[in-house]
Amino acid sequence: MADTGFRLGIDFGTSNTVAVLRWPDGRTKPLLFDGSPLLPSAVYVNADGSVLTGRDAVHSARLQPHRFEPYPKRRVEEGTVWLGEREVPVAELVTSVLRRVAAEAERVAGAKPSAVMMTHPATWPPQRRQTLTQAALAAGLAAPLLSSEPVAAASYFVGTVGTHVPVGGIAVVYDFGAGTFDASVVRRNQGGGFDVLASEGLPDAGGLDVDAAVVAYLGRNFAGREGDQWRRLTNPETEADRRAAWQLWEDARLAKEMLSRAATTYVHVPLYDESVPIGREQLEELARPILNRTVTATQIAVSAAALGDRPVSALFLVGGSSRIPLAATLLHRAFGLAPTAIEQPELVVAEGALHLAPPTGRAPVSGAGGGISSPISAPPISGAPTSGGRAPELSGDVAAAPVSAQPVSPGFSMPSNTPHMPPVMPTGAMPPVQPPRPVAMPPVQPVSTPPRVVSAPPTVYHQPPMPQQPVTAMPASPAPAWQGGYQAVQPPKKRRGGQLAAVGGGALVILLLIGGIVWAVNRNDDPVGPVGPSSSANAAAASPACGHKIAFLGMSSGDNSDDGVMMRNSVRLAIDDFNAAHAGCKVEFKEFDTTGTDDGAKTKAQLAVDDPEVIGVVGPIYDNEILAAGPILEANKLAMITPFAPDEKLAQRGWATFHRLIGTDGDQVRAAAVYLKNTLKAKKTAIVYDDSDFGTLGRTELTTALGSATGVSVAIRQTDTDFASAVKSVTDSGADAVYFAGLSADGINFVKALRAAKPDLPIVGSDKLFTQSFVDKTEGKAEGVTITCPCVPSKDAGADFSSKYQGTFGAQASYYGPEAYDATGVFLAGFLAGKGSREDMLTWMATYKGKGVATNREIKFDARGNLDTADKVVWSYKVKGKFVVTDSVIAPA
Repeated sequence: MADTGFRLGIDFGTSNTVAVLRWPDGRTKPLLFDGSPLLPSAVYVNADGSVLTGRDAVHSARLQPHRFEPYPKRRVEEGTVWLGEREVPVAELVTSVLRRVAAEAERVAGAKPSAVMMTHPATWPPQRRQTLTQAALAAGLAAPLLSSEPVAAASYFVGTVGTHVPVGGIAVVYDFGAGTFDASVVRRNQGGGFDVLASEGLPDAGGLDVDAAVVAYLGRNFAGREGDQWRRLTNPETEADRRAAWQLWEDARLAKEMLSRAATTYVHVPLYDESVPIGREQLEELARPILNRTVTATQIAVSAAALGDRPVSALFLVGGSSRIPLAATLLHRAFGLAPTAIEQPELVVAEGALHLAPPTGRAPVSGAGGGISSPISAPPISGAPTSGGRAPELSGDVAAAPVSAQPVSPGFSMPSNTPHMPPVMPTGAMPPVQPPRPVAMPPVQPVSTPPRVVSAPPTVYHQPPMPQQPVTAMPASPAPAWQGGYQAVQPPKKRRGGQLAAVGGGALVILLLIGGIVWAVNRNDDPVGPVGPSSSANAAAASPACGHKIAFLGMSSGDNSDDGVMMRNSVRLAIDDFNAAHAGCKVEFKEFDTTGTDDGAKTKAQLAVDDPEVIGVVGPIYDNEILAAGPILEANKLAMITPFAPDEKLAQRGWATFHRLIGTDGDQVRAAAVYLKNTLKAKKTAIVYDDSDFGTLGRTELTTALGSATGVSVAIRQTDTDFASAVKSVTDSGADAVYFAGLSADGINFVKALRAAKPDLPIVGSDKLFTQSFVDKTEGKAEGVTITCPCVPSKDAGADFSSKYQGTFGAQASYYGPEAYDATGVFLAGFLAGKGSREDMLTWMATYKGKGVATNREIKFDARGNLDTADKVVWSYKVKGKFVVTDSVIAPA
């Protein structure tokens, strides 16, 4: 989709959906649906199959409630729901609501928003996130960036309201909505975004419960009166009774909201035609048991975050029900900190989503060209370190967490006096509400939750029984195969004579079935003796080594940490997949964030080796991290597999612990030679090289690989600013292609100069040019430049990697994730082979031979730790506009 400059933030809520649109110039305002920014998330299916949403759905439900679903968000894991005469996929219900949002956004903007940010509860599992993404795409929206609601809320309060939360500071998000409650503890990271440390939810506590308490209070006022008016209000059968019941609940809700601003009000009770007075004190006593539970949940979340002596910097109130004044009072008493609130708390999350941008250190790969992901944001942050480069210098002590995001420019101030929606009425009769009890601040400990008194306004209708038939899968957008469950590990097959194959490098087939994909260690049915040091030809297969840890060691927070976050998440994904398939043999994930500095790498490497349960390390990422951490890992025999750094010199340190899962810089240059010969059909290639280590390597390797097809070699320096002489040497040589062996900064100026002199001359470079800075600063002159990278495009990875990553982390998979996933798989296969010590794992890896499930390449290491395979899998990419598109995999020479 072309970048229109419009961004759309969506908070798909249990009761209401809110959407905020940002104009290209930064103006921001909520979309209005029937005059209100609150669109009921309700859906109604007509007899002819047409679907109504929002207030139209709520209105129609009064007559035929069995066609009505008030809370699609609560049903996302059920697959289908029965409405009217048919089963309807839940994803279709969500799509209907989001289609309404998409249509209004396009009407207001005059164009489709090219970037969509959507939020979800912090505790939502991958399946629910996947449904949200599928529904957004089916509604015609751009592929959404998913973010947790507390991260969006905290980003709003910091970015728009201006609340100060320092780097490393802690904030608590108290989200009290209409149907549910969530408390989350977030920490501000060095990139200015937030990481979720802990969350605690109450699916059975919300503003609807307070409404129910008010209705029950009214019922006690009419207890003992003659007639059946109250029964007709609570269990209506006629249309007139249903309208009266609806009006009762509507007035109860309006009274609750008014008492957040006034001391007293009245609730009109239909059928009796009386108005009952109610005061703020009465409302607070009715709401107190519910609010006490929310405060307890908040305290539990803070306790679970293990903050130690760190204070809470801010407490943010989110959700329409947080307006109840007693909520702020109880929180202030519990934490000694005045909460921060705004007049329209319902809009916080949707606008906060617009403060979030996907982490994009490298140039984005456009799906339009068959790339890794479709562009879903404004131009990303430039200046990320290239592979093998030095990480940017950062400082501080902020650990990354599974959910984080970076802020972008702030938006607008919330509008006031926005109309509210009427409540919706699900199935179920209203049980009696117990009298309120005096408040007692609960201790910070897990508490047993009593049964919910009232879950929502009672439905005033009776839904017909659901036919007894199996629930069908969603036909429009089926879940990927990996979500259907995991197969168990297959037992080792018997060898001749009935003995089990011995465990050793290359001696046993170990099948690790993850989402239907086989992780296979090389099988050898030759009855010759074992390779492993402690195995014998007739020994039984070793028992799996369980309960150990695999660590990610690398930069995963701060500016330009997107590559590290991608790899960290991929390690975690592989471990989660393994644990889901092996309930009786769990492996633990451990993260050590180096922040990209030498000192950070040394400190965190020491922490990793100090934990005896850490048997393998995925990482480090950058040269400086590896050089700093390497001696510590080597001294403690802790094996590492870097999924990222291709620098040749790293394998020349003599470390037995060093391994890498990608090709080297030399492999990349040799692949470029194949591309120049076979794809570009170049007869004479000019080589332009700078005075970096890669420049020297690139010139030497390419000259050898091209042989007689090598043209002129032109040297430049990293301090050069005028490339006229170098360009003249190239153009005068008669070369029909150019290979640039240098770093991104030199490449920017050289490419601009060369294209000015000879626009159509093909240019090929390495992944050192694979940065957003190169794409942006060449000012369109880099169009068509070919970039090689020993990285597998995530969309082309096996094991359904891209879909799993999107579903789990709510973001597009990008670079080096497949490699990190498979690096983790090497260690996991070692655990299955019974390698539970560092020494055994290291010895076993020396003879390991297997097939990567995500990278689809053979994995075998040589004596230096490099990949020992003819096919190192190098891809070509091309610059196209502001993005990079995948070109093709380069076949080995």
